[in-house]
Amino acid sequence: MKPAVNVELDRLRQLTAALKQNLELCGKEATIDAVHDIRTGTRRIEAMLDTNLRERSQPVLSGSVPRKPDLQPDALAKTAQRWPRLLKRIRRTAAPVRDLDVHRKLLEKFKPRKKAVVPGESAVESVDALAMLPNPIEQQADDLDAWLKQTRHDQAQPLMKAAPKWAPRVEAQLASLEEAMRRSPLRRRASRSAAVTALEAFARLATQMQQLDAGNLHDFRKGAKKARYMAESGGADEQAGAVGKALKRLQDEIGDWHDWLVLAEEAREALGSHGLELTALIEKERDMHYALAMNITERMRGRLMGEWQALGARPRSRTRPRLPARKEVS
Repeated sequence: MKPAVNVELDRLRQLTAALKQNLELCGKEATIDAVHDIRTGTRRIEAMLDTNLRERSQPVLSGSVPRKPDLQPDALAKTAQRWPRLLKRIRRTAAPVRDLDVHRKLLEKFKPRKKAVVPGESAVESVDALAMLPNPIEQQADDLDAWLKQTRHDQAQPLMKAAPKWAPRVEAQLASLEEAMRRSPLRRRASRSAAVTALEAFARLATQMQQLDAGNLHDFRKGAKKARYMAESGGADEQAGAVGKALKRLQDEIGDWHDWLVLAEEAREALGSHGLELTALIEKERDMHYALAMNITERMRGRLMGEWQALGARPRSRTRPRLPARKEVS
């Protein structure tokens, strides 16, 4: 069987290689896919780092022999702490670009659709038919989309400028972490499953944020997203897969609401009194998705907490070396 440390390193190498490739791509052009993959890639690496620290920072059981006795037990944590700072900086730079891509996609619901020419109908007739549509909302959507597109262009410039410099730095951080992981003490007992690790992270989140509303729902989503990536590190494990799907559903519903929320703010900023009709429709979508998000969140929280309680455990306190707290809007 392949040693756990090698499996962990292989996965980190894959994630880092993908992140490096997307950073290099963004140095040339900040495409929709590359920006999205940068954002998710940094989160997946952070989730894996946090999981490894949780497992490796436990006391070494009697009879276990560290590979390098001269290395302090918290050396891995100290080495790993430098990496999330870089990942956070990368993600924060990519986040507004990705958000604008999502908002432009939502806006397509209100934009004019070209009428296809059917057999026996001339192109002029099609244009005339489209012109007869009552489309103040469509015009407002076009105006807002132009504003979003220009804003996206401006937001992408810092990412495109810094991405080529960040690419080799993530590789260097991986090299440092590899050495620390090789030399860190290994525990005799096997690591917990990805499902248990994810459920514990979610249980801690749900315990800390028991009352949810529009003010903290997005922060709850970010915590659930991190737990989801922990679950997805379990590969083909069925329980981990089920936990990951539940967390993704919760995350997606809250994310939909938050995107409509921000799009409404952007519509007010970009269009003002000239976009009242469109803004009203966007706000209607926002309110509908808020209700859906709260409903799904409560259902998934009940289900996941039930699974956690079935394990007969309680969320463990963070008495171990850990990464600095991270708070951001993304």
